[in-house]
Amino acid sequence: TFAVGIIEIVGEGAKIASLSLRLFGNVFAGEVLLASMTAMIAYLVPIPFLFLEVFVGIIQAFIFSILTVVYFTIAAQ
Repeated sequence: TFAVGIIEIVGEGAKIASLSLRLFGNVFAGEVLLASMTAMIAYLVPIPFLFLEVFVGIIQAFIFSILTVVYFTIAAQ
C-alpha cells in the first residue's frame, strides 16, 4: 500500500504540472505568434491574430476551469 500511495502522490503532482505547462505553452505560443507577425508587418497583419489570441485565451480559461473542477471532484470522492 505504500507504493500505491507514492504513485497517487506522483499522479496528483502530474495533474498540477500538466495544467500549468498547458497554460504556459498556450500563452507563450500566442505571444510568439503576435511578436513574429508584428516583426513582419507592423500594423495591419497582427490585428486578426490579436482577436484570435483573445478567443484562444477564452477557450483555454474554460478548459482550465473545467479540468480544475473535475480534479477537485475526483479528489473529494
